[in-house]
Amino acid sequence: MIDPSPRPDAVPSGWILQSHRDTFSGSAGPFYFRPADDPLPGVGFFAEPRHANAHGMIHGGALLTLADMSLWDICRRAAGPFNAVTLTLNSEFVAPGPIGRFIIAGGEAVKIGKSIMFARGDIRCDDRALLTFSGALKRFS
Repeated sequence: MIDPSPRPDAVPSGWILQSHRDTFSGSAGPFYFRPADDPLPGVGFFAEPRHANAHGMIHGGALLTLADMSLWDICRRAAGPFNAVTLTLNSEFVAPGPIGRFIIAGGEAVKIGKSIMFARGDIRCDDRALLTFSGALKRFS
């Protein structure tokens, strides 16, 4: 039986809890990030029962929120701090995600332009892909 309660030992060592917990993503998570000095992008969350769909698997909206946050993390690590909005987010659901596990998103910057940044990645549980994504952010100010 899977223990669905969040466990500190389920979060990889060194990952940092999101600091903006009073935002939408804070209530959709909690989300954890690889440390800022780690060049490898990474955003993750422990899938709780409240993240489930009617079939007891991770809801697609929870995975899409994680993909959007990962898009930002990938671009921020490649470009440094910026102000932007998500321009596009494309996704393919590959496999159902289990409740009671730590889910990780990561990827790579494809192009960091002056006004538009492109990235792609995937969301995984252990070595199994759950969702692939690509998207673009539009910088402003």
